[in-house]
Amino acid sequence: MVADATLVSLAAVRQAVKNLMLVRALRDAADFDEEWYADAVRREFEVLASQADAEAARLTKARAKATGRRGRAVTADDYHAVDTRRLRRRIRVLGELAEQLRGLAGDDATVASVIDEARIQALDEIAQAAAAAHGRGRTKPARGVARSKALQALREELEDYAD
Repeated sequence: MVADATLVSLAAVRQAVKNLMLVRALRDAADFDEEWYADAVRREFEVLASQADAEAARLTKARAKATGRRGRAVTADDYHAVDTRRLRRRIRVLGELAEQLRGLAGDDATVASVIDEARIQALDEIAQAAAAAHGRGRTKPARGVARSKALQALREELEDYAD
């Protein structure tokens, strides 16, 4: 159960970082800064770990209240004595998940991997959006002066990348 929750959490962190990359690149025109994103990945892992800790604390209180209660549940959070074993397991899993997420936040290889995967996904999303934009493709090749201007602009852009 912890492994599954960890995989879901990794996907959530990757998605959050991808969204940050898109916002910083498109709205803020910020350059890619690996250290900034490494801090962002660590913050996201810590947020998820804190949420797991908070949920474990909430379930610990619910488990204490459920002990000795008989009857049937009326709502999803209406725990009774029959639920205490499941609650204990959920509390244990949440605690292990929080520990695992904090461990991942401290693992530089995992942080770098999340950044790389998020960056690829962000670039793919930008490329797909650009390709799908209405009216972006030319129906006829440029000719004459328009062609010369387009080629010159391309040369200048390539020179900028070469620097």
